[in-house]
Amino acid sequence: MSKPELMDALKSGRVDYVRVEFIDVLGHVRGRSLRRAEFEKVINGNVGVPYAESLLVLDYRDKPLKTEYGDALAFPDPQSFVIIPYLERTARVLSFLFSPDGTPSKYCTRSLLQRANQKLEERGLKLEVAFEPTFYLLKEEEGSLRPSDNSKAFSPEGLMDQQVFLKDVIKYLELVGIEVEMINKHYGPGQYEITFSAKESLGAADELVTAREVIRDVAKLHNKLATFMPKPYSTHPGSSMDIYLRLTKTDGTDVMLDPNDPKGIGLSKTAYSFFGGILEHLGSILAIASPTINSYKRFKDVITPGLGGIGTERHYILRIPSNLKENRSVEFRLADPLSNSYLLLSALIYAGMEGIDKGLDAEVDNVVVNIPRDMREALSNLDKDSLKYNLDEKLVSAFLELKRREIEDYESFITEWERDAYLKAGW
Repeated sequence: MSKPELMDALKSGRVDYVRVEFIDVLGHVRGRSLRRAEFEKVINGNVGVPYAESLLVLDYRDKPLKTEYGDALAFPDPQSFVIIPYLERTARVLSFLFSPDGTPSKYCTRSLLQRANQKLEERGLKLEVAFEPTFYLLKEEEGSLRPSDNSKAFSPEGLMDQQVFLKDVIKYLELVGIEVEMINKHYGPGQYEITFSAKESLGAADELVTAREVIRDVAKLHNKLATFMPKPYSTHPGSSMDIYLRLTKTDGTDVMLDPNDPKGIGLSKTAYSFFGGILEHLGSILAIASPTINSYKRFKDVITPGLGGIGTERHYILRIPSNLKENRSVEFRLADPLSNSYLLLSALIYAGMEGIDKGLDAEVDNVVVNIPRDMREALSNLDKDSLKYNLDEKLVSAFLELKRREIEDYESFITEWERDAYLKAGW
């Protein structure tokens, strides 16, 4: 919405509460609910909603990196305002984060993506994005969470089993302005995949945040749980999030295709350079794209892409689809649905711009990058990469420290598997 449209919505009598939300460094949604009158003061006075800055850098246990922090001010973005259709008289708006002195917060990944887009526009380009996240729908049974159905991959049975849930998901997504292109029963039992229409990158990232909230909420309304965890079950396929990337000129003119491509693929030199830049930094980007310890357990799945290059075969991390001429997109195939989409898209844009500036090329159907074996290796790659300076060194340092905390805790935790394997060893 524009600001006048937002004000009209508030005056319509349909909204009593507005959730002012922001995205922290790890991609979690944080916020609080304001009464309509208080929210109107924020919008009309162009003032920020104060939060403790520590909320921007909470780890997976909700513990901050440090004990001493100042304030962060969340300034609502009217373009992200939506009325939540399944809640009573409640709306939600995303924010840009600022320090009290008026400078953008170093920890605001939404602002980071906005700046990346501005840099790309200075080159006369913009990035359009379509997200395709996968999730498991679970039910509680005998005290455990189990897949909600046992239907086979891409079977009509799965769509039939969950038709009421899926119909509500699509209905509510459309009511908040998110276009759904398709939904399918994915590989695992109770696993589903949903494809959204392409949008400019900031709008696409906002829609992904909204969609995850809607899917999780609708699952709760159906007494189930939707999880975007990459690998919730050792015996079932992992959940991924394919990302379709399309470069255009700022006026919308195509720059992806070249019918005279000497490689015979149909991509332009600009596209090869952009994706060449992504390949150059791929080992570091994966720290952001696959940001959990659990992510790398998904890498062992047969269907998970594992070829560090660009090609037409589905196991390449950058895949050139067979419908390239119609879709004009290249698919990034090794992201998690849990990744911070703002930080990830920023990394892809900055890496791609570097590729364009250097005139890099992308060799097709050839492995050019070794994929990190675990999160520690991916974090090490990011820490050594010049890309972190484009993303903002302070933000990346916080991300690295938060993730290293996870590794330290994980490596200190004794599992049931270890007790089963070693408790009686040496007898």
